[in-house]
Amino acid sequence: MTNASPQSGTTPVFRTITVAVGVPVTLGEPLSAQAMGLMDQVGPQRYQLKNGTFKRAAQIDVQLGVGAIVHRMDFTYDPGTDYADLLSDFEAEIGQPTRQQGNTATWEDPNTQFQLVNGGPNIRSMLRDLGLTGA
Repeated sequence: MTNASPQSGTTPVFRTITVAVGVPVTLGEPLSAQAMGLMDQVGPQRYQLKNGTFKRAAQIDVQLGVGAIVHRMDFTYDPGTDYADLLSDFEAEIGQPTRQQGNTATWEDPNTQFQLVNGGPNIRSMLRDLGLTGA
């Protein structure tokens, strides 16, 4: 992930995760053959990384958009993951959230939105390409 401070407006929110050594998955770009080899198709234009391919999340789903480019990544964390610790880790990596409402912290720039959601035992996060969603 790129160190970013969304509030400064000078550095964008991260758009790339590395799923194996030298194998990135980037919003707004097509999946590489190497990345596809680490995933199972679980629906139309939807792929899930195989277990053990990413160190922080228990599960990662990748949604492709028009032109088969990465549109969204959804992360699910292991039960027992501490939301406050995870929030603190993300703040250290990408700065303070752009906004916080209840159990949701959001980092956003003109092109990218990253949300961390505390749903009780189910902590998840979403990384979206705003240029593709129009959101």
